Amino acid sequence: MARAKVIFKSKDDVVARFKHAQEYVHYASTITILDGGKNPISMKLKFDGIRPFVAPMPPEEHTFSAATVVELFRKLERWLRKHGYTFHAQ
Repeated sequence: MARAKVIFKSKDDVVARFKHAQEYVHYASTITILDGGKNPISMKLKFDGIRPFVAPMPPEEHTFSAATVVELFRKLERWLRKHGYTFHAQ
């Protein structure tokens, strides 16, 4: 069976704010879209910043896979919310 080819790859930053304090976490993310497969869209997060002082620290690395971009960001939002964080618009 042939391997899926990479159609699109993007490196971005994800910034999240802790709900109960003014603490932020920064992640370097890599979004990869493949041309086939059950979950062709994936995002790899790697912690890239200063550790929070008061807020609990989410895992330093995490990977998400999804069938659509909307589902991928829904999974990211749910994961951040589970650790007490929300997206922060810059």
